[in-house]
Amino acid sequence: MKKKLSQTAQLISKIVLIMLIIIAVTLAFFFVQACMENRAPSVFGLQMYIVMSGSMSPAVEMGSLVLVEPTPPEEIEPGDIITFRGGTDSGNITTHRVIGTEEGNGLYYRTKGDANDVDDPMLVNSNQLIGKLRFAIPYAGYIFSFARTTKGITMLILTGIAIILIEIIRTVLVERRNTGQEVNAKKTDQLQKTS
Repeated sequence: MKKKLSQTAQLISKIVLIMLIIIAVTLAFFFVQACMENRAPSVFGLQMYIVMSGSMSPAVEMGSLVLVEPTPPEEIEPGDIITFRGGTDSGNITTHRVIGTEEGNGLYYRTKGDANDVDDPMLVNSNQLIGKLRFAIPYAGYIFSFARTTKGITMLILTGIAIILIEIIRTVLVERRNTGQEVNAKKTDQLQKTS
């Protein structure tokens, strides 16, 4: 019974390990591909951005990885947290809460960081909208930021190789131990039969 339970636990741990490796490799692939194409990485239609300030604390902490879903401008409502390109600097990406909308020559959003005392100085034009925040993963942005570096990529590759090698060695040792126990059991049976 114990042996069957142990084998089941080993099988489950192998499946979980394989799933984690597949997820890590997939995310790394999307991330590297996005970096090479100079765009935000995306997975399952959600774009990933790293929060670099505490302006949205406590809702979204600095260092969080935010996943943003492209959303039609007319579906954005006050209270939604949106990600948008900055006014004059289109390379500047900001994630703030919508506190109001205005219409004039198009649709505009008034935004504010939750931790800020004042509204953002400029209205956000709907053509600057990237999308609406779906969820944030605290501190994961630090990991993704590190993974963009040469050291980070090297470390991810070496960690993956190490995990695979450890699993192979562990499997070989378990097999040897099990084989050794079977041999000892057969010898004991033979000794008992001859006695």
